[in-house]
Amino acid sequence: RAFGCVACVACARALTLGAPPSRGRLAAAPTTAATRPSEPADHHGLLTRTAALRHVTLATAAAFVGLVPRAQAASSSSTTAAKTNNNNGAHGGGPDKGGVQDTNNPPKPSSSTEEPPPPSSGVADPPKPSATTSSAAARPAPPLTAHDAWDGEAWDASDVRVAMIGNVDSGKSTLIGVLTSGGLDDGRGAARSLVLRHKHEQSNGRTSAVSVELMGFTEDGAQVVPTARHHAQRWAEVVKGGDRNVTLIDLCGHERYLKTTVFGLTAMMPDFALLVVGANMGVQRMTKEHIAIACALSLPIAVVVTKIDICPPAVLKQTRQVLARCLRQHQRMPLPVKDAVQVACAAESVEAGRVAPVFSASSVTGVGVPLLRAFLGKLRRASRVPRNAGPLGGPVGPDDASFGGDATDPFGGGTAASSSAEQLPKIHFAIDGVYEVRGVGLVVGGTLTRGRVVVNDSLLLGPDRAGGFTPVTVRSIECKRQTAREVKPGTAATFAVRSLNRRVPLRRAYMRKGMVLVGEHDAPKAARAFEATVVILHHSTTVAEGYQPVCHIGCVRQACALLSIDNGRDNVLRTGAKATVTFRFMYHVEYVLPGMTFLFREGRAKGIGKIKRIVRDVN
Repeated sequence: RAFGCVACVACARALTLGAPPSRGRLAAAPTTAATRPSEPADHHGLLTRTAALRHVTLATAAAFVGLVPRAQAASSSSTTAAKTNNNNGAHGGGPDKGGVQDTNNPPKPSSSTEEPPPPSSGVADPPKPSATTSSAAARPAPPLTAHDAWDGEAWDASDVRVAMIGNVDSGKSTLIGVLTSGGLDDGRGAARSLVLRHKHEQSNGRTSAVSVELMGFTEDGAQVVPTARHHAQRWAEVVKGGDRNVTLIDLCGHERYLKTTVFGLTAMMPDFALLVVGANMGVQRMTKEHIAIACALSLPIAVVVTKIDICPPAVLKQTRQVLARCLRQHQRMPLPVKDAVQVACAAESVEAGRVAPVFSASSVTGVGVPLLRAFLGKLRRASRVPRNAGPLGGPVGPDDASFGGDATDPFGGGTAASSSAEQLPKIHFAIDGVYEVRGVGLVVGGTLTRGRVVVNDSLLLGPDRAGGFTPVTVRSIECKRQTAREVKPGTAATFAVRSLNRRVPLRRAYMRKGMVLVGEHDAPKAARAFEATVVILHHSTTVAEGYQPVCHIGCVRQACALLSIDNGRDNVLRTGAKATVTFRFMYHVEYVLPGMTFLFREGRAKGIGKIKRIVRDVN
């Protein structure tokens, strides 16, 4: 759609109707430039580049919806691009590359049937997939990040995290209760009572704290439905009987708890976002706010329109139209899913982050719930790191080009790549919850992003208010409410820790969210200020020096002061502006690293940025 191509729309319409796509435009997608008909004489190279761009777009669109193998489309696109680069200009490329076309001596056609090789870029070409490689193995790997570049271990692929977002009273908690229990709701809150934890949540039916539920699936896609009443026993049945798990994160929908929702989207590190929209309520302002935040964090989005059993057809149609318009504004193409044939294609397409599958369901009648359950069972985590994880959990996605780099460089032009390997710890455990259990002591919960942790390991806990780290030992580990001996990267767990220094006891009052556990030999240093490249997503007026938003950097949530702005002009930021700025934590130091992506907001104003370097010499 960005290049004006209608093939993706035609493919989506064909998949929606269940009919094979037309052969007119898509049949030309897998062909190469060598088999295309001869073009008229074009001394400026415009027709050649236009045909190549159209060919690459069609090949990408066909592979995008699964009609053409991605390896075939990639080879076809690269072949066409190579020929175009060879024919564009006689001085280092066409007009787009700054070259000059010699109109008096046009390039002579080569007599050889072989296509010239593309110009070397100094980087070794990736190995070509063999003919026996399956379609899953031929899928291109995600771009290399710091998690892989510095001795990083792949995240656990058996657990997929899905964040439930949407406006208040849209049915998020009820839908989670229906999906996890295998039953239906009675229309009076029976299903959500299995999810809500606090007494005031049970009374008013509104989620005010982040809660987590677990779904289990076998290798053949069947769901493991627990039968026990106690939560720990239900989770034990799911973990024992399933081969893969889907973690559903229930977030708040009320505007009053927006900071809790943002914390869940940044600290819980979800792989996908499931937007729940009430059919009878339509697309509200908080719905648009959640869509904007999820798209800013580069999260793949799927949509569920609930309460269709009580919604008039005219209102339901209007809700779908407004929802599709809102998704297209954020470059997400809505793809309605109406039968089981489209579920597999929707699960594969949503991973690219450009297609948003739309489901219609009712938690009371059960209409559409089996399709949604099958869709969740087919979701897969990225093969190397989560789509929204930078070196230590900062969101990284296709929008990284807006920070000055490209999509394959998560550090925006090598900012963090220049950092030494010692700056990234061998073990990193981001703490998003601190508890004190009677008979156990201090318990910290979070996500392990780097390394492995075993019982009785010695780690460093911090930073405290003064920036120091306390040596601790891990006494016991629980993962998915089950006792574990070891934790792998990408897994959420809780550690019972004990201080190794008797003079410095661990107390709940001294602990906070945003602290970390790192290896005892990592030599961590807390940061007071950092330099970052930011983009203002929305602001009603202007942003100047002295601006104090709340920054969400993974599990860190603290107000920061904007010390300096460098945009090369008036040093004032407006909506859509990009600049290099310096932030300073207002209250205490935090542990952040270059390459981490963060979201900052103040009221309805919000922006996103990426840390370039840590500033040590700030006054």
